[in-house]
Amino acid sequence: MTDRLDEASRLARLLSDVEELEKTRTALLSRVESARARLLATGNRTAAIRASVDLLCDHITEVATAATELSILDQEMHDVEQTVREAVRDVSGLGFETDSLQETIDEADEELERLSSILVERRGKHSRGH
Repeated sequence: MTDRLDEASRLARLLSDVEELEKTRTALLSRVESARARLLATGNRTAAIRASVDLLCDHITEVATAATELSILDQEMHDVEQTVREAVRDVSGLGFETDSLQETIDEADEELERLSSILVERRGKHSRGH
């Protein structure tokens, strides 16, 4: 009977150990499941962050391209502005030349009228005398 008590005692200890191991296994499975869920959530956040970084990189590339295009456009505007300044100077010079030419033409017209009137008067005098 003592053997049976020892065996029963050992069985009770083994059963207690098995129950303890089962509780530990359940706790470990719960921790593993919790870690898996956190890893999935972290993976999702990582994917979202990567997508945001990709969008940011695309945006930065577009901004850099736009900045380059604006720089080129600014240079072209500066060149056009310089060309306009030169054209204004040329037109101002042409305006002065035009005024001078107009004065010369006016003077030539006056001279032509004066010479014409002299010729008309002389012809008129010759006609009377003949």
